[in-house]
Amino acid sequence: MKEAKRNYIAVGAFVLSMLAAVVLWFAALSGVAVSTDPYFILWDNVMGLKPGTQILFEGYQIGLIEKIERSPGADSGGPNYRVEIKVEKDWPIPVSAAAETTAPSFLAALVVNIEAGDSDEILAPGSVIRSKEQGDLLGAAGDAMSKVSEVLDFMKPRIEEITNSVGLVLSEENAEQIQSMLQTMNERIKEVLSAENAENIGLILNNLNNVSQDMSDLTRGLQTSKTQVDEILATIDGLIDSNSGDVGKSLADLQASLEAVSRHIDAIASNLEDTTRNAKEFSEQIRSDPSVLLRGREAADDGAR
Repeated sequence: MKEAKRNYIAVGAFVLSMLAAVVLWFAALSGVAVSTDPYFILWDNVMGLKPGTQILFEGYQIGLIEKIERSPGADSGGPNYRVEIKVEKDWPIPVSAAAETTAPSFLAALVVNIEAGDSDEILAPGSVIRSKEQGDLLGAAGDAMSKVSEVLDFMKPRIEEITNSVGLVLSEENAEQIQSMLQTMNERIKEVLSAENAENIGLILNNLNNVSQDMSDLTRGLQTSKTQVDEILATIDGLIDSNSGDVGKSLADLQASLEAVSRHIDAIASNLEDTTRNAKEFSEQIRSDPSVLLRGREAADDGAR
């Protein structure tokens, strides 16, 4: 008996927990938090609104309409209906907020959207939120269709003008001219694409391919030459760096030699001048008396006496 009672209690607890889970699930789907704050909105017209309609704050869902009832001030000229809404607890609604009914799209259901305004003061829960009268969606759709009709009326004569212009272009005379132009173009295309020209074009393309290949080879050769020149320059730089002391010494010796030559250049020039003069006198003597070469200097002097 105790075992059966324990089973009944377990089954009952399971059923209650499932019911609670289902309630919480529906609450989550409907967007209503477990803890909410009440507010009120007064309207003269609540067409399209009903309990469960979504309440948005600047487009973000914060609650639902709880109920709609006749306003206590309706008989004295006040708004006809009072709409009670439940929003997320501690959600800040400014004093300047204003509620209006709207639809996210033309075929979507109505929602109540609350615009925040510019006030920093927050309404207390249970306060009345300022309202805007809902717009007439059918009227707005009618205005949109009227504007579309106006656009169509504006475009109609332009379309007729374009149609007439196309008709003139496609008249019989113009059609013959167009046909003649197309026939001429067809003949020119046939000439360009003849078998002979096709063969020449093939040769041209082949030559271009060969030229491209040659240019590619030349580019590779230039690249190789550049690499070799770079290596030679690197080698020269290495030689200069490694023999910089010897090269400097050689330049110093050369400079010293040039300075010595510069110091004795006058004497060397004088000796060259005397040598040139003696060579000239000797050549004159030989030219006047070749026997001097055989008799010597003394014979030449005796002959002169």
